[in-house]
Amino acid sequence: MNTTTAIAGTGLTIHPDEGTSEHLNNDHLKKTNVLGLVLAGGLSTRMGQDKSLLCLRSTNQSLVDHAQNVLSSVCNEQVIVSGKGAEQLHDVYPDCGPLAGIHAGLAYALNQRSVAGELDPAEQISAMLVTPVDMPNLTARTLMLLIEKAQNNNNLAHFTGFNLPLYVPLHKSILQYLASVLRNKKALSIYQLLKVNQGQAIPIPHTVSVDEFVNVNSPEQWHKLNACSTNT
Repeated sequence: MNTTTAIAGTGLTIHPDEGTSEHLNNDHLKKTNVLGLVLAGGLSTRMGQDKSLLCLRSTNQSLVDHAQNVLSSVCNEQVIVSGKGAEQLHDVYPDCGPLAGIHAGLAYALNQRSVAGELDPAEQISAMLVTPVDMPNLTARTLMLLIEKAQNNNNLAHFTGFNLPLYVPLHKSILQYLASVLRNKKALSIYQLLKVNQGQAIPIPHTVSVDEFVNVNSPEQWHKLNACSTNT
């Protein structure tokens, strides 16, 4: 029996089982050589506390654990978290927003690929899939769709109308761009990253609800999210 949390009028619905690997084609999982990155280093100003540690009633998981689990099912369990925790990946350029987390993750991924040079190319990390910690409706199915579409062009890719989740190929030119804007503290937006580097906007399939891309930013949104649970 599954537990679904549905909040009328908010677009916030948690389907805890949809992010698990049993709902995906196992052949896809075996072929995926994408590193997952959860962005969890934000200041959580509107929430008033570290929202990554808030626990979802429907899954009994923190937002960061929930995000890791969903990513893990499409990234062959290769997931890192960008944040300020002891076991998290710290920003090289602190307090510069999500670009700093993406930069740190991309630098890590490129280094991992370098040290794994003796592996078969098919087994090496080829790209990074970035999700925010506060988008709990994202499903593994949707993330896999993004990966499959993005791999055709091997360029930055996102769904039309939403900058995250974001597919980032392991191009050194992207890392250099990120380092440049972070050093200068100018153009610190994912929008500019996509614009300058010709990011690909992938139309949202009719099978995917835009509710998956809703962020939970405020205490009001969070309380509504955990307000009711319905067994289905």
